[in-house]
Amino acid sequence: MSEHKHDHGHSHSHGQCDHAHGGAVQCDHSSGVGVGEFDDPLFQKQDWGVDEWLEMYEKFPSTSEKGQPSKALVKYLKEVLPSEPARVLLPLCGKSPDLRWLYERGNTVVGIECSEKVVASFFETYPDLKHTVHEVPYGKVYKSEDERLQVYICNVIHIPEGDLGKFDCVFDWAAYTAINTKERQKYVDIMKSCMKADSRYFLEVCHDLEEGATGTPNSISFRTIKLEFGWDRKMKFLETKDIAKEWNVKSFFNTFLMFLPE
Repeated sequence: MSEHKHDHGHSHSHGQCDHAHGGAVQCDHSSGVGVGEFDDPLFQKQDWGVDEWLEMYEKFPSTSEKGQPSKALVKYLKEVLPSEPARVLLPLCGKSPDLRWLYERGNTVVGIECSEKVVASFFETYPDLKHTVHEVPYGKVYKSEDERLQVYICNVIHIPEGDLGKFDCVFDWAAYTAINTKERQKYVDIMKSCMKADSRYFLEVCHDLEEGATGTPNSISFRTIKLEFGWDRKMKFLETKDIAKEWNVKSFFNTFLMFLPE
């Protein structure tokens, strides 16, 4: 998806990642903040909640492009899904091409997104899915005709733990880093409730941002990750990129890791 820079008025602002366009790809934090600049007051806010994302979606509509799956998902597919078909959860999915790509491989795919506008746009892009819409106590769910592709429209922290069933994998791309800091532990607990004993959790995280820098994505230390997830599971580091230059700061890193069953 597109990414844009907003200058918060001092040299330590590292920008605002734009999840709103939601079209071509999911947010690639390693790509930096781009060259666009918004003066909208929305970008002054440091820690976004659902209301801010919905406001973003209204101001910057999603594209009609189908796009390509996330490069990391393709590259590390065997780490994410050692065997297919499987049941895969994509939190804060927008209209990511990952949903369709995984579905076409025969997997059962469940997404979570706060904006119905974006989910409706996704299913309009793929009319062959012949979707239906159903009410749930905390929102709605869009389902493909064969029910192998479902996207829940809700605030993710309102989903009762375990309500989505169990998954072979959670592909957390730019979700954990986008969750409001105050809600992040609740989000983690819900994600953990969706895991089978032998399932895998792919996590994309940004960390070690220079002191005093502001903006999103949130910079989250490995210590915080370990404490918030509270797992004895093995953490396997797949790849780390130095993204400081792209984000115009002195220090910032982007890491892909997996939580693996022992």
